[in-house]
Amino acid sequence: MKSTTKKITTNTRVIKDLLTKYRDTFQAFRELINNSLQADSKNIEIDIEYVNQADLKSVIKTIQILDNGYGVPFNEFDKRILEIGTTVKQKGQGIGRFSSLQIGELMHIETVGYDSDKKVFTKTKFSMDTTDFNNAQLENTDFKIDYEYLQGKQNTYYKVIIEQLHHNKQEKLAKRNKIHEYFLENKINQAIFEHYPYEIFHNTVDFIINGIKLQREHFVIGTPSKKTITYVDKKGDEHELNFYFYNIKSSLHKVKVFFQTDNAGLKSVAHEYTYSSDWYTPDLGTWFIYIESPLLNSDLFRNLDIETLGDVEIKNIKNTIKDTINDFFKVKNKRFEKFLNNLEKDKYYPYQNNEQPASKSQEVLFKKVAYLIEDEHKLIQKDDKIRNFLYPLLDKAIGNGNIEYIFDKVLKLSNESLEKFHNLLEKTDLENIVQFTSIVADKREFLDFLYELTYGDISKHLKERSQLHKIVENELWLFGESYNGTPKLWSDKKIGNILIELRNKYFNYEPTEEDKNLIEVDEDGLNDITDLFFFNEKITDAGVKEIMVVELKAPKCAISEKELNQINRYAFTIEENAALPSEKVKYKLVLISSKLTKFAKSQTKSRRETYPDNPFLYEKKTEKNIEVYVMEWAELIEQNNRKLGYLSNKLSVKDKSVKAKFEKEYSELIDKKISAQLRLVK
Repeated sequence: MKSTTKKITTNTRVIKDLLTKYRDTFQAFRELINNSLQADSKNIEIDIEYVNQADLKSVIKTIQILDNGYGVPFNEFDKRILEIGTTVKQKGQGIGRFSSLQIGELMHIETVGYDSDKKVFTKTKFSMDTTDFNNAQLENTDFKIDYEYLQGKQNTYYKVIIEQLHHNKQEKLAKRNKIHEYFLENKINQAIFEHYPYEIFHNTVDFIINGIKLQREHFVIGTPSKKTITYVDKKGDEHELNFYFYNIKSSLHKVKVFFQTDNAGLKSVAHEYTYSSDWYTPDLGTWFIYIESPLLNSDLFRNLDIETLGDVEIKNIKNTIKDTINDFFKVKNKRFEKFLNNLEKDKYYPYQNNEQPASKSQEVLFKKVAYLIEDEHKLIQKDDKIRNFLYPLLDKAIGNGNIEYIFDKVLKLSNESLEKFHNLLEKTDLENIVQFTSIVADKREFLDFLYELTYGDISKHLKERSQLHKIVENELWLFGESYNGTPKLWSDKKIGNILIELRNKYFNYEPTEEDKNLIEVDEDGLNDITDLFFFNEKITDAGVKEIMVVELKAPKCAISEKELNQINRYAFTIEENAALPSEKVKYKLVLISSKLTKFAKSQTKSRRETYPDNPFLYEKKTEKNIEVYVMEWAELIEQNNRKLGYLSNKLSVKDKSVKAKFEKEYSELIDKKISAQLRLVK
């Protein structure tokens, strides 16, 4: 392959203007797709490299798009690629070819095209790094171009690779350079379909996302409906508006409206809106509605906003579109109309006897939610008196803005659960139920949070004493419900001083020199500093008081022979320095971290087999009632999850990000390194 150098025929200001052109990074990416479609591509492959690296803020490392269009031959490379900011455009090949630089700092182009002058196929490679834009004389910068002439007939293509994403830079990021959520693994397929439904539904173009071809049956239920109306503008001119209604396989349960315009012969989504009306209810599923018309051109889109009142023409267009969509869903929703007639006659309907909702929208939403509950549970048909508390509860929740709760929780109740709930209300107060479920939910949420702290990306940066200790010492229920809210806690204290305080304050035990059981803090082992040392004053059924010592290691520190010797040293110290009574006292020592070395695993496995009825027990001391436990955080978390799962009986907990919880509840423990590494839980 040969090499040459070329100059960019523009200037720095033009480049920067181009890179700020697009609303967001996904719109910039769509420019690359549009270029592929305009190059008569029938196959577009999109590959996104998803990673989980601590040094990257985004889960995306690289983005690649490859099409089988006609490509760019070397002899046209200057004109069609390097002349930036010109009006030269062949079948839509314009400045959008550099839109990838809004996404990442480094762009690679590789293409095979046909040189019609020399009657030969060529391969050309070219890279551009936006760090070059720091040079004010960009137009004088030489860029390396590799090229070669190929033998025989070749398949043409055009490939773009985007690396060093702007989103992964540590400095403050401009909004236009942030990675759009549509790039995420669970959203990219749907996003591509949203913007290119015609191509996917009619199989005119194959979109392949990370090796999987998008099929219309993945997205569309049945055959789309088309409706055409005539719109008369204020001048009296008639315009045809075409509506395409797609019933989508999706859990969104909403309606999205897309305005399409012609972009060099390509149907392109120009604007997207969320639609709502009195006649659409979520049980109808998810609908995408595409509207196209010669009237909806690029000039109109610059000023059109369906959510606000514009001039008379815009207002008329908006109302015409909404009326057309309303009519569509009114025909589809006769059951809803019938339900409303029955609901307003129901004695538990909250807006009777001069009782008025806070707003019209509150009443509309109440009707829709009540309809969905009726559709699932047939409450009116059964004349079930559960409506007596359920309807006021819904009305109050809507008034307080807890709409998400209604859709996520109430609507998912089974008939059996509703009946159990009703029976439970007859035995206890609703407040007690809420309090119990809230406690269980908080604990299960904390377990998810703890798992991310000890095994997620943050774990390699988490500090042992100043962060992990401070968090765990407020959640001692992890080691047993009897420690919930334990007031007698010593953190990072000398074990000798702790034993003296325990003896003097809580056991009323007087050692003597004669008994040789006085504690001298300078004795061997008593200067060791324990992580968490706590005492539960509650006496067990056997009349035994319990003392627990927890030695926890930072997640990046695996339990090895050294740590096993350390916990044994603590046990020996308590065993030999018998300044505390041995009767009616139990000592539990716990060594815990995220991982065990091979040596530690071998040791714990053989020890645990000796105590099959006591999970995680490592050793029992004979002189005193001392038990030593060695475990991983994952084991402790799983043990607690099983307990809480039994208590909660399928109580689900909404995920919160580690970042949000850390910042909200442990803000005083955060340092810059931790904050920079925290990411959302997926």
